Order: sequence, then structure tokens, then C-alpha cells
Amino acid sequence: MSKDYCPSCYQNTNHRSLFKEHIGSKNYEDFHWSEDYEVIRCEGCENIQYRTTYSDESMTAYHPDGDYEVDYSDYKYYPKNLKGHKILKNIYHIPDKIRIVYIETIEAMKNNCYLLSAVGLRAIIEAICIEQNITGRNLELKINNLSKNKLITEKDSNRLHTIRFLGNDSVHEMEVPKEDKLNIALKIVESLIDNLYLIDIDANILLDTIITDYEMFRNLFVRKFIPIAQNEEKSIKELLGKDYRRIETSYIANFTQQIMDEINNNIIGNISVGIIKNSTVENSLVQHFYKN
Repeated sequence: MSKDYCPSCYQNTNHRSLFKEHIGSKNYEDFHWSEDYEVIRCEGCENIQYRTTYSDESMTAYHPDGDYEVDYSDYKYYPKNLKGHKILKNIYHIPDKIRIVYIETIEAMKNNCYLLSAVGLRAIIEAICIEQNITGRNLELKINNLSKNKLITEKDSNRLHTIRFLGNDSVHEMEVPKEDKLNIALKIVESLIDNLYLIDIDANILLDTIITDYEMFRNLFVRKFIPIAQNEEKSIKELLGKDYRRIETSYIANFTQQIMDEINNNIIGNISVGIIKNSTVENSLVQHFYKN
């Protein structure tokens, strides 16, 4: 049993060795060394890793008080990981260009390629600007335009400029950044990606977000009709109930026409366009719908 970092538990946990192969110096050799190849399993989540352990006589030293030895063995784990880091969830909802650069940057950081990691973090910002159609003759102006277009705050803009500096120093000066700087820069970039592309996924599921997108309205409309009795007529406001407040007034007419067109063209089945009549909820003449 050994204590190793588990990339699934995000902490050091007990690991059991499932397979081990040992090689080392022969008895007649002057320099003593050994290397172990192991498949290990976390005793908590049962995640499996591959571990190599190398040691030789130069990697052991006696503690100053002489009571015990200090082991400086070299441990390597596969697949490689960033300790304490959780990759963004719903990653495949990120636009392709951004996702590819993000994944490759993470891999560079896992492999201690710090120069390439800094370049990758800078490239993620460039990719976001391309995806958001943000123009500018250089990255400095593009970051400023992200703020001007209200996609990020001024404080966010200042943070992105620090990553621009980091990437520029790596590209132009071949200056290798420190690991702790890269970890902070990664947090900033992941926060930007999350705010622009991912947070709305959870919000739309768990929170009553404002609906300005027809697809969201359409999905809600169809879902609300599931428990409705056959031939029972409902206006949109009666059908949606409390969720009606999520739709901005200026979108109602357009959404109503689009849903009617899809029903009439048999794109939406089992629902029919009813008559225009007085609604008990609106106290006015409005379009009604019913389940076939």
C-alpha cells in the first residue's frame, strides 16, 4: 500500500499495487540502482494509474541525526495529470477551435512544457476573439474590444492582458514562465471560457433564465404540452404558467408565429393550432393550441 495522488479524487489516497516488475543493478556492478514498473489502483475511487519508480545510491541520504535514511526516489505517473486541477465540464460544448487549443495547452502543462503552455494560454484568447468575431490589428486591441463589446468586464480585460504579456515573453524572448504563474493564468482563461460558453448550460437547466432563443422556447412549449389532456386548448400564457415570465414581451409575437409555422408544416407533431379566442388568463383574444 502506498500514498499517491489520485487524479479522480484530487488528493493523495491509499493505492494498492496490482502488478509490479522490478529491475536493477546486478550484484557485480559498482553502482546500485533499481526501477519498478507498477499498475496501481486507488483504494477510494478505484482509478487505475501506471507508476514508475527509479532510485539509485545517489538518491538516498542520511538524516543529520543519523537515525534514518531520506529517500529521493523519482516517481512518474501515467496518464500525467495536473495536481488539484479539474478540467472544465461540458467541454464539448466549447467551440472546436477553442476546445482544441485548450486541451493541447492542458497537455503541455501536464508535461511541464511551460514555454508552450504560455503560448497556448495566449492562443486560447486569440481563438475566443476569432469565435466572437472580435477584430483588431493585435491581441491588445482585441482584448480591449472584448470589453467594449461587453463580453468581459474591464477587470477581466486587465487579467487577460497579463496572459498576453506572459505569452509574448515566451514567444519573443523565449522566457520560460514559472509554474505558479501558469496555474493562475489557466484559472483566468478557464473562468473566461466558462462564462462565455458553459455556465448557461447549467443555468438553463437549473435556473429560470430569460428566453430570447427560439429553440429554447420551442423545447419548453413542447415539453409543457406533454401532461395536457387531448383536445384541451391552451394559450401560450396558460400553457407556460410561471415560465411565461421568462419570455421577453418583444419576442412573444415572433415565437408564436414560428411555432404555428412549424405545427402547420408538421415539423412539430401531436399539437395543432386552435382558434383565436378569449383567454381566462390574459382576458383578451389570443391564439390557442391543443394536443391531437
